Amino acid sequence: MLCRSLCLAALIVFVMALSGCMVTKSAYVQKEEEANTLAKTVSDLDQRNKEITAQSEKLKAENSDLKKQLAAKDDLLQKRSEEIARQDAKQAAMVNEVDRMKAQQTKSREAEIKESPAAGKSAGLKSIRMKVLSGEGKIDSAKRMAKRLTSMGYKVETVGMAESTDYPANTVYFTAKYKKEAKALASRLGKDTIVKPLTWKSVFSIIVVTGG
Repeated sequence: MLCRSLCLAALIVFVMALSGCMVTKSAYVQKEEEANTLAKTVSDLDQRNKEITAQSEKLKAENSDLKKQLAAKDDLLQKRSEEIARQDAKQAAMVNEVDRMKAQQTKSREAEIKESPAAGKSAGLKSIRMKVLSGEGKIDSAKRMAKRLTSMGYKVETVGMAESTDYPANTVYFTAKYKKEAKALASRLGKDTIVKPLTWKSVFSIIVVTGG
């Protein structure tokens, strides 16, 4: 009887010990699973953070390129606006010059007509050293002008091209002693002809530049 009681007690102790081990093992496995789940979550979050960082860097680069493109377009528009403004100013100045010369010629037209015969008599048309230049970019206009002047009685010594090709009208340049002759010639060429003094040294007394 005593032996049976002892065996039963030992069995109970063994069962309790075994249960304790199973409970301990079950808790360990649960903690390990929780740790694995947490580690996976942290890894997923880290990967997501890297993806977000990469996307952010890409957006920053695209934004920087867009700003550069906009800045380049703004700079181009500014340069075009400035160029248009310069062209408008140049055109306006040219128109004002033509209008001023037309007004001046209108006032002095009668005087020029009166001076023309005297100038021809005093200097002699063929004694005037004359050159004709094309101010339109084509030598043909200078040749036609030279032929026209020859038919008027002038002696044209040479024909060539002017440095500029944007002359708005026929222009007669003269040295100081041939102002009257230049005005007389301009009146014969037409009311739109411009008369200007020579501002550079030349062997020619009158230089006619075609334009218009």
